[in-house]
Amino acid sequence: MTYFDLPKIQNAIENSSARCGDIKIVTIDGPAGSGKTTLANELAFALATAQGAASVIHLDELYEGWDSALDAKLFERINAWILTPIRNGIHPKYLNYDWHQGKYTTWSDLPLTPIVIIEGVGSGHASVREYTSQAIWIEADEDLLLERVIQRDGEAIRNEMLLWKVREKNYFDLNQVKENAHIHLRGQ
Repeated sequence: MTYFDLPKIQNAIENSSARCGDIKIVTIDGPAGSGKTTLANELAFALATAQGAASVIHLDELYEGWDSALDAKLFERINAWILTPIRNGIHPKYLNYDWHQGKYTTWSDLPLTPIVIIEGVGSGHASVREYTSQAIWIEADEDLLLERVIQRDGEAIRNEMLLWKVREKNYFDLNQVKENAHIHLRGQ
């Protein structure tokens, strides 16, 4: 079980300024298996209770498969589908990638809420920073990360995850994601 000091994180978000129109964007980035989705869901619930509404966008719904997940097109999609509409006071709408069919299949409409949480590897990208009110970095012990993902998603993805770990590390280093985060957490 992963534990986070939600009141402290919530306070940091509530005391930050909106940087994407009138909306506060919160990003949660870090290695696969570190607890990003868990934190995003818990945080959205806590913020919704206090602020009236918060929504979550999971980047694994925007990746275009394993090989192209972290290429420039992802960041173009984040800007076009999420950040630009929010800056213009319009609710974001994005295509969902179906991992079994290997293509985008359905649109998701997200309500325009006071706080939008974008979670997943890629959310802390340099192109997103100027619109981010709070950037969160979460990590865990390296020997736990792969096994958590395999336990969650199945043994069949082990080889893809080994390649993914190299890709995500390159992305983290190139974009200095950890160094630019406002909040640093450790999943357990």
